Amino acid sequence: MDKDLAMGAIEEAISLGASFAEVRLEDTVRELITYVNGRVVALGFQRSRGAGVRVLYGGSVGFASTCDLTREGLRAAAREAVKAAKALAPGDRGLAPHPLRSRVFRLEGVKLHPSQVPLEEKLELVKRAYKVAKDGGAASATARYGAHYGSVLVYTSEGVEVEVERLVVGVSASVVLREADRVGDGFETHGASRGFEAFEGEGSPEAVAERALSHARDALKASRPPAGYLTVITRPELTGVFAHESFGHLTEGDFVAAGTSPLTGRLGEAIASEEVTIVDAGFDERGGYVLLADDEGVPARKVVLVERGVLKGYLHSRESAALLGMEPTGNGRAQSFAHEVIVRMRNTFFEAGSWGEEEIVEETKHGLLLDKPAGGQVEEDGTFTFNARIGYLVENGEIKEPVRDVVLAGNILEMLKHVDAASKRVVITTSPFGGCGKMGQMVHVGDGGPTLRTKLLVGGERR
Repeated sequence: MDKDLAMGAIEEAISLGASFAEVRLEDTVRELITYVNGRVVALGFQRSRGAGVRVLYGGSVGFASTCDLTREGLRAAAREAVKAAKALAPGDRGLAPHPLRSRVFRLEGVKLHPSQVPLEEKLELVKRAYKVAKDGGAASATARYGAHYGSVLVYTSEGVEVEVERLVVGVSASVVLREADRVGDGFETHGASRGFEAFEGEGSPEAVAERALSHARDALKASRPPAGYLTVITRPELTGVFAHESFGHLTEGDFVAAGTSPLTGRLGEAIASEEVTIVDAGFDERGGYVLLADDEGVPARKVVLVERGVLKGYLHSRESAALLGMEPTGNGRAQSFAHEVIVRMRNTFFEAGSWGEEEIVEETKHGLLLDKPAGGQVEEDGTFTFNARIGYLVENGEIKEPVRDVVLAGNILEMLKHVDAASKRVVITTSPFGGCGKMGQMVHVGDGGPTLRTKLLVGGERR
């Protein structure tokens, strides 16, 4: 039935003069439970079911979407897409060849899919996290459960027929501790592209809440960090922010083709120290989000962006690949059927180095060990300002007292030149809560890496 509907829309677009037509059908579910101080304050179940139609006409792209999944509903969307492309023609846009014709991408090893779990068990997850937080002395605590799952089907006038399964689940805990006139907060989340088996062991609601409490306890004792240009050691979660926010966006093919990225035209050039290897992949056995194929049905192959300091690759949709004469990499993504495909990351992370984590600290005379990103901003040239929620002073190879609300500033291309150590252990994380934003669209991603050591400007107190 889905194929018949899609082919009817494709035939309509081609009959109106389109040189290419694509129908992307989506049927996904988003679940969210928010539990604040012993009360359910939000309980949502949202189904997204519809179709997006993309066409090429006279070198211009037209797009339309619809929730009317009848034969006439999709044909009407096809007519609107052609009308939009005609209004923009002539143009010079095109699409690189699709590497597939027909394939179904399924997640393997999912034991207990969230669609099969009763609401009561989902509520129990947040209650378990809240109980640990409350028993641990939290003055205020919030626990959340989230999931996003379903499928995307892609059909094109070239004969492409691809179905891709989507799945991510997660729990989070946010706690606030009060002691006299001091306040300490902690936040932890755990997400995975798995079923409810993800909520066992270190991913259990209890373990998540305990980690949030631990950070809050350190925050209670923490002071402001020293200010200046310092040696900074970033733990995997903060390392991932640099991989994704600061660097990854610079490699997205649309920005590269437009010439707004400082990496345009620099393939093969040394841009970082030899300790730096950065990868973007649709999936990785060490964790993160699993995206087996993108929203164009292109398999999500691994892309080495930087290898031992040398710029090796960019991220591409079919359109950006055509602009630069390259192959699509499986990075064409859309928030939903109602959104156009643009170039987006999947799991972006630094690869492992040869150091032990303890060795990096032991070999640091003076600096900061930082963890837990807490927002920030990045400019198009890679200049950034980030906040680290918690950290620790390092003196003569030993971890000392905690610091909090650390502000980091710099330029990613400058920072990468100063990376002189990366640990062997790589952690890649993801979450169903939010994601990466670009051009008004939000998609699920993963990021991470090893523990890194570099130099950055730190905002704090002069000592």
